[in-house]
Amino acid sequence: MQTGTILSVGSQHWELIGTNDSRNWFVLYLYQLDAGGTATAEVTVGGGTDAAVATWASPTSTITVPNPPGTTNLPIVLACPPLVQAATFGLALK
Repeated sequence: MQTGTILSVGSQHWELIGTNDSRNWFVLYLYQLDAGGTATAEVTVGGGTDAAVATWASPTSTITVPNPPGTTNLPIVLACPPLVQAATFGLALK
């Protein structure tokens, strides 16, 4: 397991008729490749149907992205970023 570096976070907020609101985050992150070097990847985090990973449970929690491209069974851990801490948990934006 390795810790990734979040490069960018953007929100996705939409409502489908007849469903609950869905709030997801698009997260662009940097990580190490098995063969050396680094790569970037994007993951959709949240509770919507298009989310690949469930959202952060608390402002100090992490999420795990399983097997990004260029890795073999090496999940990436991402800490809850300041924007999500502020928008989701009410903390002051750092």
